[in-house]
Amino acid sequence: MLLLKIAPETFRTVEEELLLFGGAILLGIPSGILFDLFRFLRRLIPHHWSVTMLEDIFFLTVASFLLLCYVSGFARGEFRMHYVIGCLCGFILHECTLGRFFFSLWDSFVQILMKISRLFVKTDKK
Repeated sequence: MLLLKIAPETFRTVEEELLLFGGAILLGIPSGILFDLFRFLRRLIPHHWSVTMLEDIFFLTVASFLLLCYVSGFARGEFRMHYVIGCLCGFILHECTLGRFFFSLWDSFVQILMKISRLFVKTDKK
């Protein structure tokens, strides 16, 4: 009993760890949506590889910040590798399900925008 009063509780049950893992999986879904947004912008406005690299760095920074906030808020600041794995699983789950649907939908939207822009912008080809 005396030991519990001195040292804070640092152990969780398996059920609590599984809930935190499930939360990390759910955290990967907004990361996948953010990545889809960047893919959509790349399709809409083609740009140089250096800008793409900066976008990727920004994406990884935001995803890392989301994971850090998750760990701070829900896991009492105790970082575990299975939170990263859960986040990656959620990201992959999004990309294999809704990500494919949204990407095809956004790709069709970009093609429609390109056709509309060709109506208003004429190019002189000789």
